[in-house]
Amino acid sequence: MTSPSLGVDALRAMRNDRRRHRVADMEWFEALYKVYIAAFLGGSAILFLSGLSTDTPLTTQQMANLSANTPHAVGLIAAVVVFIGLRSGANGGPIAVEEPEVRHVLLAPLDHAAVLRHPAIQRLRTFAFAGAIAGGTANQLLGRRVPQTGTSLVMFALWGALAGALMGMLFIIAALIVHGLGFARWIATAIATALTGWQVVVTFNNSHVAGPFDTIGSISLWWLRHSYIDIVGVAAIVILTAFAIALAGRLSLEALSRRSSLVSQMKFAVTLQDIRTVVLLRRQLSQEHMRVKPWVKIPRVLRRDVVVGRGFRSMAHFPIRRVIRMLLLTITGAVALVSAWRGTTPAIVVAGLMFFIVGLDAVEPLSQEVDQPDRTDALPHDRGLLMVKHLLVPALFMFPFLVAGVVVAYIAEPHSNTIVYALLLGIPALLGGVAGAAINAVKGAPDPVGGANQGLALPPEVAGMTTMVRAVWPPAVAIVACAPVLATRHGFETGIDMLGNTLRAIGGVVILLILVGGWVRQRDAIHIWFRGIQDASKNSSTVGGN
Repeated sequence: MTSPSLGVDALRAMRNDRRRHRVADMEWFEALYKVYIAAFLGGSAILFLSGLSTDTPLTTQQMANLSANTPHAVGLIAAVVVFIGLRSGANGGPIAVEEPEVRHVLLAPLDHAAVLRHPAIQRLRTFAFAGAIAGGTANQLLGRRVPQTGTSLVMFALWGALAGALMGMLFIIAALIVHGLGFARWIATAIATALTGWQVVVTFNNSHVAGPFDTIGSISLWWLRHSYIDIVGVAAIVILTAFAIALAGRLSLEALSRRSSLVSQMKFAVTLQDIRTVVLLRRQLSQEHMRVKPWVKIPRVLRRDVVVGRGFRSMAHFPIRRVIRMLLLTITGAVALVSAWRGTTPAIVVAGLMFFIVGLDAVEPLSQEVDQPDRTDALPHDRGLLMVKHLLVPALFMFPFLVAGVVVAYIAEPHSNTIVYALLLGIPALLGGVAGAAINAVKGAPDPVGGANQGLALPPEVAGMTTMVRAVWPPAVAIVACAPVLATRHGFETGIDMLGNTLRAIGGVVILLILVGGWVRQRDAIHIWFRGIQDASKNSSTVGGN
């Protein structure tokens, strides 16, 4: 009789061989160059954001509010993370092993727990590391606004990294437990909603009752005060971690096979910076489907124009989970803008990214138009005009989310002028998210002069810089659209023409949005004109050389 440990030993030896071969085939110079570039860009970004956050030190009252409210606020972020983790587990996550492992290793006479325990630990380690980086960076930025307390920035970063690591672990723990126990999606959603609702009530009701995730926020404040009850919370997370890892052997093979295929495609799309494909694959991972029956019947007057009518019909079939996701992202963006108003300047980056993601969902009709260029080219209409028309409905669709953002701003800053300034700042911010998403969608359309492969002849440095610019400038537009809040804050702090500062900054954003619309309309003509200049330059240089 074959020993059960023989198969496990063979699996371990196979994985060691694969790792050894992978390391042997690695180009170390290229790997070190990538690490250097990543460290340089990441460090520069952190230092830049750190420099921005030194402008407004916290007052004594703000320090008191920080001590009282941070456990609830950070706990709310942890609750959202757990919500996403529970939903991910109900949809077959969080592990995505390679397809050969599903087809050969998991179908072999081996204990599934022995096979899947290692990928589960790897996933847990990856998210803990990512959470530690995010938490340490956030706390380090906060430390630059805290008055002198005798605490070094290293300690700020340390406690933030610990809280962030625990938050990342909670995502994997929640997903593994729900998937391993086989909870139905509605049960996972109900549990997630109850936990998040509890934390929301505690956060916004100024309650003295602790929320389920207050421990995470309290740990991030250990540089200020020590609450030894938090050790109990950390111990509970460690116990849940062991329980979640023990359930790895109960993961569904069908779900693993499905996710392995989709995740491999998503990784390939990420390497090509194809955000549209990433969005579509993410929807497949979460099993998100359009509604069969529309929410409302679109009136005939709104369907007179075919393109506009198609946009309204598309919005009417949005699934409820997509609408809720867009609403939560908008609320997060509104909270970030409030934080920027209160002095945390880098928060406009968070706000811009949130509105950019909202815009990616809102411009779905435009993205579908770009996905089918043959049909667009067959129509007797200019492609640029069709794409501009596709922007009208997403812009109107932002109005309900604008209202939600204004409500959040008023709850955070209950003053008489909040509604007016929230409307003034929210309109360009949300439209900037739509503009950035539109750029991302339109730049994926076919080149009218067939120059898609022209960049292959460029030097690697130039090609890499061009690729980075193409990837960065769509979200950069959304971030710039959130910048007027800084002008509003400057006018308030100096007491000089607060409304005028705001309107002038909004005017600049409006000009930017008009330029984006013009680029969408004239993209093909711009490419043809630019290619004509290149060809003329090549011809003239050839004639001169002869």
